[in-house]
Amino acid sequence: MNKNPSQLAFLTLKKLAQKSVDDNLLKLKKANENQDKAKSQLNVLNDYYVEYQQKLNDALSGGIKGYELNNFNAFIATIEQGIEQQKKLLLTLDIKQKQITNQLNQSQKNLNTYTTLLNKQYNKYLQQQNRLQQKLTDEFAQQQLARRLLSEY
Repeated sequence: MNKNPSQLAFLTLKKLAQKSVDDNLLKLKKANENQDKAKSQLNVLNDYYVEYQQKLNDALSGGIKGYELNNFNAFIATIEQGIEQQKKLLLTLDIKQKQITNQLNQSQKNLNTYTTLLNKQYNKYLQQQNRLQQKLTDEFAQQQLARRLLSEY
């Protein structure tokens, strides 16, 4: 099939759209990995929090010195700050992941559009070729009929 300028433009756009899809898939994979890592870190912080709350309760029931209580409270407060920061990070990562997903969807839509347009162009080309072939076949048949009629007379 001969490639006209319009088709070449659509092929170029399709390649760019495919690259965009591929790039966004890689970005989404990385975003998912970052989110999983952040969730894991949040789980670790939550586990620490529960563990140290339990240690504080145990220490309080057995008797604890004032500076030890201050140390426990300061450490637990630090863990709480870490948990809050990790939750904010997860929220940010979730927003980023949704943005990348939207970009991926748009890229995929563009790719589908260019693929459809190229398929339509190709089908139009096939129809033109079929019409041309039919025309040539009809002309050949007319010429054969004319020769046969001339040779009979």
